Amino acid sequence: MPAKRKASTSPDKANKEQKAEYGWKELSQDLLDKKYIGYYGGCNSAWHALAAIRANVDLAKYHTKRSKDEFFLKNLDSHISNPETQKNWDGICTFDPLGLYGSPPTMSATEACMEIPELMQGELTADGVIVRDDLSINIQKCAIDYVWNMPMVAKKIGFDEKNMREKLALYTRSPDVTDSSKKAYLPPLGGLTCYFFGDVTKLSDPETEVAVRVHDSCCGSDVFGTDICTCRPYLVFAIKGCVEVAQRGGVGIVVYFQKEGRGLGEVTKYRVYNARKNQEGGDRAEKYFFQTESIAGIEDARFQQLMPDALRWLGIKRIDWLLSMSSEKYDAIVEAGIEVMQRISIPDSYIPKNAHVEINAKIAAGYHAGEQKTGDLGIKLRTLEMVRERCGQVFELAKNRKTKHFFLDLDKLPAVVDFVTDLTKKNYPDLKVPYHSRWRHFHEGDLADLMASWKCDKMEKVRRMIDLATVSVLMDAGSGPGWKYTDRRGNVVTRSEGLAIATMDMFRDGAFSSDVAMPCRVNAHGLKQLSFANFCKGFQADESQNPLGGAKGRWELLQRLADAMLASPQFFGNELARPGNVVDYVCEHVKDNTVSFKVLWKAIIEGLETIWPTSSSGLACMNLNPAGFSGIKRGDVWVYSPLKEIGQDGSDLVPFHKLSQWLSYSLLEPFQEELGIQFTDLNLLTGLAEYRNGGLFVDMGVLALRDKKITADREFDPGSELIVEWRALTLCLLDLVGEQAAKKLGKTQEEFPLACILQGGTWAAGRVVAAEKRKDGSPPIKVRSSGTVF
Repeated sequence: MPAKRKASTSPDKANKEQKAEYGWKELSQDLLDKKYIGYYGGCNSAWHALAAIRANVDLAKYHTKRSKDEFFLKNLDSHISNPETQKNWDGICTFDPLGLYGSPPTMSATEACMEIPELMQGELTADGVIVRDDLSINIQKCAIDYVWNMPMVAKKIGFDEKNMREKLALYTRSPDVTDSSKKAYLPPLGGLTCYFFGDVTKLSDPETEVAVRVHDSCCGSDVFGTDICTCRPYLVFAIKGCVEVAQRGGVGIVVYFQKEGRGLGEVTKYRVYNARKNQEGGDRAEKYFFQTESIAGIEDARFQQLMPDALRWLGIKRIDWLLSMSSEKYDAIVEAGIEVMQRISIPDSYIPKNAHVEINAKIAAGYHAGEQKTGDLGIKLRTLEMVRERCGQVFELAKNRKTKHFFLDLDKLPAVVDFVTDLTKKNYPDLKVPYHSRWRHFHEGDLADLMASWKCDKMEKVRRMIDLATVSVLMDAGSGPGWKYTDRRGNVVTRSEGLAIATMDMFRDGAFSSDVAMPCRVNAHGLKQLSFANFCKGFQADESQNPLGGAKGRWELLQRLADAMLASPQFFGNELARPGNVVDYVCEHVKDNTVSFKVLWKAIIEGLETIWPTSSSGLACMNLNPAGFSGIKRGDVWVYSPLKEIGQDGSDLVPFHKLSQWLSYSLLEPFQEELGIQFTDLNLLTGLAEYRNGGLFVDMGVLALRDKKITADREFDPGSELIVEWRALTLCLLDLVGEQAAKKLGKTQEEFPLACILQGGTWAAGRVVAAEKRKDGSPPIKVRSSGTVF
């Protein structure tokens, strides 16, 4: 058994303001010197007393003994002994960070195998390391008993220490608590347990992906599965997320606190349950907290300011996935100096049938939902006006240097404008620039030959073009650097062009049609018949030899496209549901060969609303477009917490609708070129907030990461607030470039709209600069692809 470890003596420059006269080192020493208040064993100390009488032994002597068979988990031992890990320990006030080595010990860690029935029904993927073949989970866990640093606890929660000691003495009937000469206190409380998924030593690497849930115990749900609350379902969802992060090489952590019933206990909790159910009008959200306070005198007995100690102990500085809706927990974590990249709400599908009262009450009280609750907000978030409005709010923060992740340097924007205009003139000397659309990614000759082979009228021709454009756009999320496609001539193409050519070949071969006599068509039944195996065959995708990023997500998107078309016959037709039938819908609104773009946008944003995945996070299933309440699916809309205004539903949601707008740009051309229909209100369309346009501004210095430690190898989820901020700033910068570039080219914005700037243009410029700066031409910031966003 290892000897008692010594604390690191490395200076803590980053946390000098948190150092106190009585810190964790002094507390640890007082425990060794038996200079403390309270009793070992926490909430079990009374049982210890009775057991000592029965056995006629002094249990205190056993508490200090160490068995020769005991051992420390090597990786945890190594991690907490690391000086880098210990740098944040000066803020810890609720337990002894060296409790593993104490006498008596106040921590103990072990290995275990976790079996979660809900996750053993095919929800996990066995890898032999994190998940076993039977879908049980290899974990490590560390139990921690509380040892309070009394002066620091009082300071952290804003209490007078003398008054706090007196109240503790009163409520615990322990007069010794008032002895101010003793600063360490073992309170009669249940402690906490940290569950680790993956190698905990990786937390020392700032590039490691980290998922965290901080969970307060709820026996009724966690153990017995009551349907009135969401505790167990959220815990299961979080465990799944932690497992998947660990399988990607990261670390997942669940911190489980013994704080039954928000610290009020089960007796009080059941009294509240009864009052809620039997009150006039029945159980309802607006009376949820009222009944708790009327019975207990308070709504909540927890102090979340103390909760981050476990995260400090592990040296965590950044959480990529915080699986918690509690605003109090989020605020406490952020105030502890830990950066939260993305908050993940419980998916609606995980909420038990009788738990919506609880979840709605918590959201109304300020809990993070990550989704809209009301139809009105859902309608607003669909609009392109809201895209610019919310992105503009982020841009204003950047101009005032109040954004979280990027610095904005508008002095460097003229160089971007010059580069974009020079490249536009080089690529299009006559300045006859077509719209930025999917049509630019097909081989022009092959596309012309394909359309020439169609023996049909103009309306059907446009229907087929829209069929092709729709599936091709929806498949145009980043392919990943390892994928390539060999076309019919033997040419190897990659990235967006490769995806375009692959979809055209599949379209030509009838992969999306249910009628072999009409191969060049996309219809709902044809998509339903397309198996995942044939989908991969069409894209020449192979998980080991030719991996296509988010392949399963792309195929699932096509399946949902089929369902969406069948559900919206007003847009896609009654007898044969196909994207091309949107032509007929738009033509019904044409007057004098002119129609508002809002008509086409309605068909796209409402008709295709249900294609977005139904999970509320990208974590546990890598479906990245959350669903709202009341069945409102929000698509490419993400949370940006600096915009949050308490009491204003959805104030922190930022819409982009990138794929929907990319599809819009691509559908305009067939209407205009083939049918002569002109669209008004095109100024509503925004720039496309994706990595080529965004990469241009990063690579040319207009946007600079605040955190210089972020490397080019680190991947971010589309829902990460860093990516949300990047995209919002990109969209606003594209508007500025569009305005200035058109002027420099001697054109009005009506003559040279944003769609031409993008094509001429910013997208190409982003690719050129990326190729100059990185051999593989990858963007400066990597985004994990699900096949549904980028």
